[in-house]
Amino acid sequence: MPEHTHKTAGRGDKERQMVVSVRFPERLLQKVNAYADVVGESANAVIREAVEQHIRTQVRTSEFQRKSQDYLKRAQEQVAVLEGEEPTVLVS
Repeated sequence: MPEHTHKTAGRGDKERQMVVSVRFPERLLQKVNAYADVVGESANAVIREAVEQHIRTQVRTSEFQRKSQDYLKRAQEQVAVLEGEEPTVLVS
């Protein structure tokens, strides 16, 4: 497990959560806290929802789809190298 994370204690039926350290510019954190106060949620909840929404939006983009295909191709090439095969080089 990366050194910047650690598990929180078990809390019944809730999903296991990890604590991470994230740096925010002071002004952005002020905005997060102000928003959270207005909507009556914790800053943690606001940040989690923002990250979740960002990922949901981004994975639908053509750029993400292209990058994920490139990632899979690179991973397959690395596995071929590990297995002693010559990686397949496709010319675009």
